[in-house]
Amino acid sequence: MKPGKAAAAEAVESAAPRAALWRPLPWQSALWLDLSSLLLQKRLPHALLLAGGAGIGKRWFARALIAYGLCEKPSGYACGQCRSCVQLAAGSHPDAALLSPDGHRGLAISEQSWNEQGLAYWQPEEDRKRRDIAIDAARSLMSKLDLGSHYGRGRYTLIEPADSLNTSSVNALLKTIEEPPAGMQLLLVTERPQALPATLRSRCQRIRFATPDAEAAQAWMAAEGVRDAEALAYAHGAPLRALALQADEGVVLRREWEGLWRALLAARKDPLEVAAAIDKERLAEHLHWAQYWLGQQLRAQLDAPAAAREAYAQMLQDVIEAQRRAQGNAQPQLLMEALTTRCQRLARAAQL
Repeated sequence: MKPGKAAAAEAVESAAPRAALWRPLPWQSALWLDLSSLLLQKRLPHALLLAGGAGIGKRWFARALIAYGLCEKPSGYACGQCRSCVQLAAGSHPDAALLSPDGHRGLAISEQSWNEQGLAYWQPEEDRKRRDIAIDAARSLMSKLDLGSHYGRGRYTLIEPADSLNTSSVNALLKTIEEPPAGMQLLLVTERPQALPATLRSRCQRIRFATPDAEAAQAWMAAEGVRDAEALAYAHGAPLRALALQADEGVVLRREWEGLWRALLAARKDPLEVAAAIDKERLAEHLHWAQYWLGQQLRAQLDAPAAAREAYAQMLQDVIEAQRRAQGNAQPQLLMEALTTRCQRLARAAQL
């Protein structure tokens, strides 16, 4: 069984040069020096919580660090050529695992490089789409961590997204984290560290990943072939997200969305027409974008009349409520029709 698709923020891995995947991203060099030094000195904390926004390279960094720890011929970074690196590329290294909603399986250097020889210890049934990390997957991992390292370089597990651990799977992990087997390293990746139970957060060393400065992000994006100046803005400053948007025509789509919303608020388009123009397969993505865009409009109203500020603030709350309902059983078309109708009514009342 093939693994599920990687998060859109990390979809850039598929387009990256193969050699680059074994190294951290340019803006992570200082953090890499610190953690790789601790790893070499065997002082790396056994449970790391890698936290930060989407699309800034947390997963990329975690995989590069694991590859470095397992590499048989490291020289600053993993070599990409030794037995361990070749196995990691395919997801078949016996000392590298991934725990995710897709189950417990072999960790690959990227989601796209995992092949049919990849290890699959436990996976949910194909017809059951999961949003959380099942207790059975966590138990499968625990049973493997009790075993010694196959190649004597430790055992590494990437857990992502860590905030998808449910209560049962967290409880299964806690004892192992409190009393770790020799050589065990857990790397938990999340964009929402506060969603994790305090009992788990307190047992991990948190590593904070910041959004890179615009100059560094743009230089890297230019090297990767992204020339659209708006891509980074649409990605909220996250370069991997910007590259993924470019590859998926996300920048063009966001321009279309902005045009629709401006026409909606100016009453140049009917709310039902705007609702029908939104691809319902991308509803969650659209609502996330709409929340950010309306937040920008609200911040631009600092000197505007109170009615304008209140209207944008209410629209923002309506979008957040729509996001909540979209996660349930709400019918997407009706949800968007109600949202666009209400937002146009608010805009008219405030004379935006």
